[in-house]
Amino acid sequence: MLYDIIVIGGGPSGLNCAHKLSQAGLNVLVFDKCSKIGENKICTGIVGIEAFQRFQLSKDSILNEIRNIRIISPYGSLIEYKHPSILAYVVDREKFDAYLAHLALSKGAQMKSKSEVITIDVSEEQVKVIAREQGVLRVYCAKVAVLATGVNFKFNKMLKLGLPEDFLYGVNAHANIKGIDTTTIHIGNSLAPGAFTWITPIKDGWVRIGLMAKKHPRFYFKKFCEMVSNSNGPLDIASVGYKPIAQGLVSKTCTDRVIAVGETAGQVKTTTGGGIYYGLLCSEIAVQVILKAFKKNSFNASAFSEYEELWKKKIGNEIKTGYYMRKMYSKLTDWQIEQLFHIAKSNGLLSFIEKRMEFDWHRNLLLSLIQTTPIGRFFSKIIQ
Repeated sequence: MLYDIIVIGGGPSGLNCAHKLSQAGLNVLVFDKCSKIGENKICTGIVGIEAFQRFQLSKDSILNEIRNIRIISPYGSLIEYKHPSILAYVVDREKFDAYLAHLALSKGAQMKSKSEVITIDVSEEQVKVIAREQGVLRVYCAKVAVLATGVNFKFNKMLKLGLPEDFLYGVNAHANIKGIDTTTIHIGNSLAPGAFTWITPIKDGWVRIGLMAKKHPRFYFKKFCEMVSNSNGPLDIASVGYKPIAQGLVSKTCTDRVIAVGETAGQVKTTTGGGIYYGLLCSEIAVQVILKAFKKNSFNASAFSEYEELWKKKIGNEIKTGYYMRKMYSKLTDWQIEQLFHIAKSNGLLSFIEKRMEFDWHRNLLLSLIQTTPIGRFFSKIIQ
């Protein structure tokens, strides 16, 4: 059987593609290597309120809401940011992804779980996919393939697509600890080089705890957990996972009959490492371009080039600005970060940030801080 679309990967961006393309009348098949959609995701599951509003997402997956954030410096200085409304939700990823899968299935998409795609072959006539299902290799064909494989870049390399410029390395754990009721972030290059740590409450003492770091994530996570235990009492870790996090623009995200979406295309916030919202946004652009290609019955790289142009126009500057700022931040010593804290706590900067704060869009705030506040002067001295 020749499918219209094969989607490889059952995360949010792939499932949203499957939903919208099925809704448009195309014959869609989704492969996911896990036994259950949303299973074993290494993700804190923080999704901004804008995503829920824009994509009319079900709120059944919400575990907690985020309004306030505590940020702690390397030397223990505290900034408490209180947003006037809900900034984001903490979600159960299994339920969140299962809802997106339900939408796709309701429009006629087919799904194969426990099916790992081994190889992809693209010809002038079709895309041929070989998948391993319960130890048996099977062949499937489609007019177009959508790569939504997360941080698995095997097919990017196979099809000569681009790769992220850089990576951070993330750790995320489900744990139990008493006395933490506000999302808390620790920053400092002695604790999480190039990034930060976090503790996000869920309910009944359960939290998501993790960090991103430029190197040695296991070492720094162990160090962070010891620090938390010393300050707050016993930390009971139930599960922990590790993954790379894409940083910077991916140069090429489409080719003949193939489009990459989500983390596979580097569509990740370089400031926080979150990829759900950007993946959903860009999956809608992918759908738009694919539907145009079906109307013209043209599926070559030229037909898909509009996708590259549109998604980079949408979020490219966000990714580039965040990546540049992260590289600047990674050069700071802990003492310089402490100085930055003192600047941020003075001069009415918290009020300045509150007025410009958007959970998923950071470029305007970052540029405003650099161009119009003492933070800009601080970084100018560092660069010199």
